[in-house]
Order: sequence, then C-alpha cells, then structure tokens
Amino acid sequence: MSCLVLLNARAGTLLSGGLERPREVVAEAFETAGRPAEVHLVDPEEMGPRLEAASRSDHEVVVVGGGDGTFSHALAKLAGSGKVLGLLPLGTVNLLGRDLMFPAGGLPEMARALAGGEVRHIDLATVNGRPFHSLCGLGYFSRVAREREQTRFNIPLGRLFSVTMSVWRSVTKTGRVRFSIDVGDRRFNTDAYAILVTNNRIGDDWRRAQLDEGVLELHLMRHSHLAGRARAGFELIAGRWREGDAIESFAAQTFTISSARSRVWMALDGELVREPTPLRFHIQPGGLRMLVPSPSLTEVER
Repeated sequence: MSCLVLLNARAGTLLSGGLERPREVVAEAFETAGRPAEVHLVDPEEMGPRLEAASRSDHEVVVVGGGDGTFSHALAKLAGSGKVLGLLPLGTVNLLGRDLMFPAGGLPEMARALAGGEVRHIDLATVNGRPFHSLCGLGYFSRVAREREQTRFNIPLGRLFSVTMSVWRSVTKTGRVRFSIDVGDRRFNTDAYAILVTNNRIGDDWRRAQLDEGVLELHLMRHSHLAGRARAGFELIAGRWREGDAIESFAAQTFTISSARSRVWMALDGELVREPTPLRFHIQPGGLRMLVPSPSLTEVER
C-alpha cells in the first residue's frame, strides 16, 4: 500500500523530544516493514492544504503525526475520501493514541509499531456532520479550551501555568446552561454545568476498551455549586465517578442537544469550535479505516 506521512513540525513530542532527523526515522521504519512511505515535515499552517492534496493523491494510506487536534483536522479533510488513515501520536495528551495501544517510548518505537501494523475498521462519531475521533465537551470543557487560548505563555513551565490558570478560571466562571437532550426516543430538560459526549464508552480511567462498540456515551454534570464540582472532581480522580451521583451517563447511537443559544462553543478532540444548535450526534460503526499498531508490537501499561 502506498503511504504518505505528514508530520506536524510543531508537535509537542518533536519539539521537546530532542530527536534528530524525525523524517528519516519514520521513513526507515516504514521501509523496514515493507511499506515504503513518502514522509514530510509540515508547518501547522500548511497542514490543511497538504491534507486536501493528500485526499486527491494516489496514496492509499495517509498517516498524520501530531496531537488529537491535528488528527481531528485530518478527519475533517479525509473522512469519506476512501483513504486508510494512520496516526503517530506526537501531542501532549494523545487520547486516541493511548486507546490505540501504541508502545511506550518515543517516535522510533511508535513508527515501527505503526509501520508493522494492520488495517482495522473503528467507529467514527460526528456532530452536525463534523467528524471527531474521541470526545466533544460543552460547558466547563469548552470554557477550559477557550481560557487556554487566552492564557498561553512562552516561559519555562508555561504550558503547566497555562493549564492551571485555564482550569481555575473555568471553575470560577462557568455556570449552568439550560439544555434539552434527546436520548433515543426520550427527551429531558436540564441545567448542566458540563456535558461530555464520547465516541464509544470510557472506563473509570477514561480509556476506551473498544473503538468499535458502535455507541456514543453522554456524561452529564448538573452541579453548579463549588461543593458539587469538587465532589465530581474527586470521583473522577479516584476512578469512582460511575459509582457516585455527581456524573450521570447515557449510552445511545444518537443524541440531540438543544439550547436557547443559537450557537455554542465546544471542545472537539481538544480543539475549540463553535457550532449552531441543535447539536446532532451520530455514531458510524466501522466508519473509519485505520492503520493501527499490531498488538504483537505494542507493550503498553493500561
């Protein structure tokens, strides 16, 4: 299969890992696995045009190296193109990369695991037709993303300071919003502090055991007072959030979320976007063909 690899030149792992010649490292891994690949380092502002060109190319496999947001951007450009997609998780959080069971280590290990991997069908989620691979957050979650956009610091430990500031501001600023939610054939109205919709079910550790379960899961936090938020946070940290009552969860293949607001902010796979309401969520079972690491080549502690 003809492969194209586009590495985000500003991805966190490439900037902080001290790895020389990342393009050559990835090319060698694919060559050794019998999948010769054309590999490019791409500046973030050029990633969109390069992905559009890739969708029209003769390459059968398009691999993107970057974080969750970069891969979500690739989905928007390449979903429905008939290409097999691949991910080299080089970001800060790497939700999808973690669930795909990449090996511990750096870029060389991940590239070897992916190059020797296999093609699988996994589920694709959409909101108003926009694809996402892991999660979509409203309320508190979108506020954190908005605050992070406004609190970026080019100083030592700037990322940690930015995250801390954005979380604090979000906790103090976010209030409850009135939503109408359709879950299957049931509708209910609620005032929610935060809503999270995930592509497939997540466990207490926020990992997904399956990427092809064929369901969405909606997690609802109604509490607006500080004590309720603190309790929800404790349950999350302790891995007991499904046992408590601070967070309610619902599973379905479709959700519709309506609001009096004509548009709402969302954190979509870590990227801040604004969408018109109502928000219509769907799951496409097996809707995405991906090159994933071979289980025999991965060694990950779950």
